Amino acid sequence: MARLSQPITPARIERAARKLGPLERDILMLSAREKLGRDEIAARLDLTPEQVDRLLAEALVKLHRALERQERPWWKLW
Repeated sequence: MARLSQPITPARIERAARKLGPLERDILMLSAREKLGRDEIAARLDLTPEQVDRLLAEALVKLHRALERQERPWWKLW
């Protein structure tokens, strides 16, 4: 993954998080903001811990890609 050159601000993260699906966003917020572990998130959302791991990993990858897209001009997205 490419290194991001612009500072990561809360506003940039919020904008990038809008690209996530609702479940991915919920898992990311429970993990990052509420500092819940995978078992607590799984219990709260009625998922297995393995599902939480997979969805959190996918959310982080999508978040990073969305942050990268914010830095590149639209003509360099292909």
